[in-house]
Amino acid sequence: MATDFIRVFKRKLNSAFYVALRLINYYPYYSYLHGRGQKINLTPEYELDFNAQEKDFLKACAASYNYFESDYALGHRQKELSIYKLNDVTFFSHTGVIMINQKLIVESGLSVDRLTRSKAFRDFTVMLPHRFKEGNYTTIQHSHWADNNISLWFIDSLPRAYIIANTIKEPVTLLMWKGAHAYQKHTLEFLLKDYPHIKIKYINKHHKIRIANFYLPSFVTSSFSGYLPPDVSSWLREKIWDSYTIERNNPKQRIYVSRSKARFRRVINEPELYPVLEKYGFKIVWSEDLDYKQQIQTFYDAEAIISPHGAGLTNLLFSEKCSVMEFHPAKIMKARYMLLCKGLNFDYTPIIGSSGDEIEDFSIPIPEVEKWLQEKYGA
Repeated sequence: MATDFIRVFKRKLNSAFYVALRLINYYPYYSYLHGRGQKINLTPEYELDFNAQEKDFLKACAASYNYFESDYALGHRQKELSIYKLNDVTFFSHTGVIMINQKLIVESGLSVDRLTRSKAFRDFTVMLPHRFKEGNYTTIQHSHWADNNISLWFIDSLPRAYIIANTIKEPVTLLMWKGAHAYQKHTLEFLLKDYPHIKIKYINKHHKIRIANFYLPSFVTSSFSGYLPPDVSSWLREKIWDSYTIERNNPKQRIYVSRSKARFRRVINEPELYPVLEKYGFKIVWSEDLDYKQQIQTFYDAEAIISPHGAGLTNLLFSEKCSVMEFHPAKIMKARYMLLCKGLNFDYTPIIGSSGDEIEDFSIPIPEVEKWLQEKYGA
């Protein structure tokens, strides 16, 4: 009871604090690059084509999520990959967002929505001031959401290293938070080990740094999307497979990734699914029981992956070639991994379950799963 009281009290105090900040116009304004600095283009933009089934699923996702920006059935534009060389920027080390002329730059936060929910925009934080007058700096960092979320790390953050590696030819220092998890440090270092002119500098997360020369790489992905251009995903996959010394001649397996140990979005009738999966030779795994190299190896070895929606499906990026079935609660459906599969040219099938409860636990129509398995692997 005392813990609940303290939690509620802190929440109310925090809300009152933000109301006070609004009243005194504390929040900074934001702006766009609008041609500032030197822009270097790497690849042109292009449109993705979807078939009728993909469009139907994308529309259903947008309707369930009540967010227009996720309705990629209306058209998905893969934006150009580019980098801006900018002068005199202020870098917020806890988010990776930059400020120019006292205005936060939207492109450094991916979108207005992400920017205005970032710590750089809304947190009253005493930041230690620094100034980097000499040298060139850059970052792939993307706000506090990527601190320990493999989806936001491998899909939103790490692909930006592709742009940096393929555009910047002069010596440059990449700023990264000191407290990053081991798999984040390892994968970043793996990608950049063949580029000696790019140095990684691990810094504290509470600095406000004035930087004279800064490279801002664009985000490869769009909001709510997991789509990666094939050149980017191929570069990333090959380097990480090699660096983790992934075995490439193991027998292929069929994998079910369970969320039964997760705190939410669990499949309620999962025990009834097990006999069906066993009949078709599926192995049940729990991502939290595997270290990161084991996760990559498991997905590389998979010819088929079945899983409820969750960040663990980010590891599809490291499957060699597989068919994917993803379970969604009807109340909130997200197309992130369908779009990731689109970029990887993987066969993808969504299964829509019940609406789900307050923590998104839901049940699935097992006959639909069995029908898919019969069509794919025979009775």
